[in-house]
Amino acid sequence: MKRISTIAAAILLTGFVLGSCTDKKSLEYRYNHAVELMNSGKYAEAADAFDSLNGYQDSAVLKRQANVKLLQSESISVGDKIEFGDYNGYTVWRVLCVNDSEALIITEDTVDHYMFNKSHNSWNDDSCAIRRWLNDTFINEAFIDDERRMIENRIGDEVFLLSLQEAYRYFKDDADRILPDDEGENMGWWLRSEGAYSDHAAMVDNESGYIDDYGGLVYIQRGVRPAVWIKRNENGTFERKETVSESGDYVLLQSGSETELIGLTDKGKKQEKLVIPADVQISGEIVGSTAKSISFESDADIDYGYFFTRAFRLETVILPAKLTKLGMHSNCPHLKELVVPEGVTVIPIWCFQYDTALETITFKGNLTEIGNLAFVNCSALKKISLPDSVERIGIGAFGDCSSLREITLPKNLKEIGENAFSNTGLETVIVPAELELEKWDVTAFEQSDKTYTVKVKEGSWADTHFDEVFTGNAVKEYNS
Repeated sequence: MKRISTIAAAILLTGFVLGSCTDKKSLEYRYNHAVELMNSGKYAEAADAFDSLNGYQDSAVLKRQANVKLLQSESISVGDKIEFGDYNGYTVWRVLCVNDSEALIITEDTVDHYMFNKSHNSWNDDSCAIRRWLNDTFINEAFIDDERRMIENRIGDEVFLLSLQEAYRYFKDDADRILPDDEGENMGWWLRSEGAYSDHAAMVDNESGYIDDYGGLVYIQRGVRPAVWIKRNENGTFERKETVSESGDYVLLQSGSETELIGLTDKGKKQEKLVIPADVQISGEIVGSTAKSISFESDADIDYGYFFTRAFRLETVILPAKLTKLGMHSNCPHLKELVVPEGVTVIPIWCFQYDTALETITFKGNLTEIGNLAFVNCSALKKISLPDSVERIGIGAFGDCSSLREITLPKNLKEIGENAFSNTGLETVIVPAELELEKWDVTAFEQSDKTYTVKVKEGSWADTHFDEVFTGNAVKEYNS
């Protein structure tokens, strides 16, 4: 009787064990099922299944291995959000560029805060603090072996920051670069390009998404958005259809039917006069060039981005006649004059900041907006004629233009931002009778301890709203 009871107990225990292995809600069953999904090539389903196990056994690592297989086997497109690596819980990356069997990706948010460097060293110096951190601490903590094997060294580093030009090229506009204000402080996120001075590095402003080529001090901690190129085929190799070549003054990148101008040759850097060839896209910079004059071979529209920024010897630029969008001309301390073609309607934010030799700028067409801080610190600018088509003058647009003596406001002006003409050398403001502002700030014309004359037509909108628009040190004078 005792023997029968023992046998019966064994049968019951065996049944319990067998039952637990076929229980579809058990962790063991779900784990084995996830493994089967991955072995059968259903990587997306496998990743989800491993994720649902909340770290059971090695499910967290297997999920990441499934994601690697997914990236290697399925197509991805620019703008896609993918899971790759894990650094303190940051796992989401954004696809910026897809080129045959490789892709450029960047973290969707800043993953940490880090100083660029303790001294004046640039990204290209081996001792650059943020470069060393990314390619040591970050790469080892963020990626498992399978993920690291996907990372390609394209620029001399496996993990890097975007350059100023890449930040311009791979995002649609400023709004596309905006990130949530981190911990209530807008510290921005680093780029690897040098700033206007040796102790500055370029950065992106969190609040506006604007690319600040003047840059921030390198020893301040700012946001870090790592970027990597990943290989997308399982055998670890890839084919690139891009070719880089030198042609005269220029370094060109050929990709399919498109040709990009990505920089200057050693010969080109020594030229005082450059002519940009036709039928190229521009994604480079001319920092370090000796060029004093630049023109374009073609009158066709072109997006030249940040090509001219920090061209420290540049004096003259002749823009294409059919241009519709200004690039950046900031930190060009010898640029003296510029003619803006008629197709351009907006002067971008910071466009001419710190162009301290700029004396004359001519607008040929239907300009409607002058962006925030567009001409800030253009200390040589004495007089500017704004077309009547201008409807908005942004915050600080002409701030600290210390040589500016006279301005005639456009007839159709509707909005003028705070400090738009503050701390200038303004002596005379001429206001057309037709002007009626819809939005303004009382600081727009604020001058420190200096009176200036505002000429208005008696009975006009500007006359009746004078005290609301102009500061107390403004003197009203009626036009004859």
